[in-house]
Amino acid sequence: MKIDKKKIIITVAILLIVVVLLIFKIFINNKNYMITYYADGIPGSKYDIEVAGNKVKIATTSYCSAVDCDSFLKTETYTYSNENIQKLEKFLKKNFTGKKIIVHEDMLSERQREVMAGLVINEYFFELAVEDYQYKIEYAQAEDVVYLIYFKDNNSILVKKGTINKNYDITKIITYELDFSKEHMYTLNEYIKNEVQKEDNNIIYKYSTLKKDEKMLLQSIIDNDEKLLDDYKDGAKLLYTISYDGIYCETPILYLYNDNTYEYFDTYSFTDIEIIPKTGTYNYNIENIIANIDKYEANMMGQYYIKSANNTYTTYNSNIELMEFLSSINVTLEKCLDNY
Repeated sequence: MKIDKKKIIITVAILLIVVVLLIFKIFINNKNYMITYYADGIPGSKYDIEVAGNKVKIATTSYCSAVDCDSFLKTETYTYSNENIQKLEKFLKKNFTGKKIIVHEDMLSERQREVMAGLVINEYFFELAVEDYQYKIEYAQAEDVVYLIYFKDNNSILVKKGTINKNYDITKIITYELDFSKEHMYTLNEYIKNEVQKEDNNIIYKYSTLKKDEKMLLQSIIDNDEKLLDDYKDGAKLLYTISYDGIYCETPILYLYNDNTYEYFDTYSFTDIEIIPKTGTYNYNIENIIANIDKYEANMMGQYYIKSANNTYTTYNSNIELMEFLSSINVTLEKCLDNY
């Protein structure tokens, strides 16, 4: 019997192709995830998310609680970068079990909710949400620009600049890591630690209106220019913040600095326009006000708070020294903020 070598070669080649395709299919399927995510609320939403290769397909069911309306389904498919797909897979493996995941919002930690909320919007929001951090600053510099500043466990600092369009969608992200001197990195890390301690939150929100002792810090980060920090050590530092809580509205804030200057913020704006505070100098012993707090009785007219770096003191408008001080610089805290 004559062996047809040509037929054998063709048969082997076909078998090899089939085997390769099967292996490839198994590999691809192994990377696939099917996620059902319920955003709890009234009426709430359901997200059916399929991750296949670099494609992320999201079918959103928006429920309706009204009698005369129906649920609404919208499907969108995104092509993620290799880097973001790897981050997504890492997040899913770290936080959930298996390839088929069913999860409710109220089952998640705050960090998990943050990432899932970014995932169901689009890739850019996911990229900003999934980045690991110990502390984070979200700085809305303007209506069309936001900076996410990530302070890592190893004291490194990563920055992501997001460009925002009129529909409040992020259209572009620029990423860079600060390469400052050890001294300047220490300055920035100490700043965020103090902010976190004051706010009791590891996410700090900043807007275009900044106190004068932090403008230089934020500017050095967004400009990626450590020279701006050279004079920071000798610059003015915040000593006390004085505020009032006694009426049903946002009230002014007074910042006192160690160079005997103050900033008085008594206006607000619905946009990210920078608010310019009223400024001036003071010549008064604030420690004397604090030392005499206990001799004044509480009243029902509201509370004044005097905050230092480490303490918060509560007093009232019966405090003669405090009232004299505020009057000496023509500042009123017992009022609502004015529209800028």
